[in-house]
Amino acid sequence: MNKLTRENTKKILDIFYSTPIVLFINFYRLLIRIKIFNMDSIPEDKAGIFAINHPTGADPIILLAAVKKKIYFLADGENFRSTFTSFFMRKCTKSIPIFKQRFMKNIKSFKAVSSIPLNKNVFLGIFPEGKLNKKDKLEKFHKGAAYLSYKTKLPIIPVYIHNVLKGPSEKRLLGRNVLTEGIIALIINIFRKIHIFIGEPINPIAENIIKDSKNLTDKKSYKQIVENIHKALEEEFLELKTKADKLFSPSKGNSNSLELENSQLEEF
Repeated sequence: MNKLTRENTKKILDIFYSTPIVLFINFYRLLIRIKIFNMDSIPEDKAGIFAINHPTGADPIILLAAVKKKIYFLADGENFRSTFTSFFMRKCTKSIPIFKQRFMKNIKSFKAVSSIPLNKNVFLGIFPEGKLNKKDKLEKFHKGAAYLSYKTKLPIIPVYIHNVLKGPSEKRLLGRNVLTEGIIALIINIFRKIHIFIGEPINPIAENIIKDSKNLTDKKSYKQIVENIHKALEEEFLELKTKADKLFSPSKGNSNSLELENSQLEEF
């Protein structure tokens, strides 16, 4: 097989494998109601890293339907154990497995991440809590998002998903399987009004991030920079959650507030 034939074959396969996600996302977009705060914070002319809270297994689909960007998600390798779930995760949510125990298997994943053409419409997606969190309180963030931002020099865009129905608990049989839980979450959120709050991008080489650091390659400086990015991400998320809770608190009559905020919202 000559080079031209191989390239044509690869293009055909790429179209074939991307078809499930294109059809699925476009169809699901018709079934949900999403309002986005601060859409302008998403860079139009460069790539970035979405750091997202993780209340349901449907979060990647919801975000893909909302922002209309190409996103590659980094997901727990345990979700790729079966052929069916692996196909769904890879082809329908464009997810790349990250293994917490079997570290050697991450070599292939890191190569996959490094091969992604991070241009103006391609983003990475990461869940800093590291797992599903159906509680109202955010779990402690891992530093993977901050480290990834430091290594790629890409800004982190905090994304807070609010008002989703969270589906079955992991204590119940249907909630123990990530695919089953995700499908149920997709179904029960049909026609539900979901709010997505976009935070201000955190630039890993901004002056406030690299302050007191000698340079970007010094080992001690690297740790401090990652810590500064991580701290900024936690603070930004807390602000987003506080804003969401205040604006949509059921205990307050907020219809007037919602009208005032309509200029900031973009509905699909």
